[in-house]
Amino acid sequence: MDTVGQFNVFFTCVGVGVIGGILYEPFAMFRLLFRCEKGKNKILGFVLDLLFFLCFSACAIAIAYRNKFPEIRFYMWIGYGIGGIIYLKTLRRMVAFLEKVCYNKATKLVKKIQSKKKLSKTGDKI
Repeated sequence: MDTVGQFNVFFTCVGVGVIGGILYEPFAMFRLLFRCEKGKNKILGFVLDLLFFLCFSACAIAIAYRNKFPEIRFYMWIGYGIGGIIYLKTLRRMVAFLEKVCYNKATKLVKKIQSKKKLSKTGDKI
């Protein structure tokens, strides 16, 4: 077993795990839009999760190939998991805050547009 560079490979896998968390955000948005968490659209939720794992594994394999990692080892999976946990505990909070801000601004914009349409409809009748 070649032990040279295992720490570098492990920390790269942690970074890939963080990237995997960021990669999950678009899939989470679609799960939210189609209400997959509330028990509806279970098949669509499964398909979205499957697509995420396919994208994540393609990303992990591409990075492993590019960096000439040794064969798949258990500590690599631990690194991916730790990277995902780091994303959930740190970056996810910031992303959730930004999503909330964007959501609030988008709803205000939609309400403003809807109120302008109502005013223009009532103004035409007079």
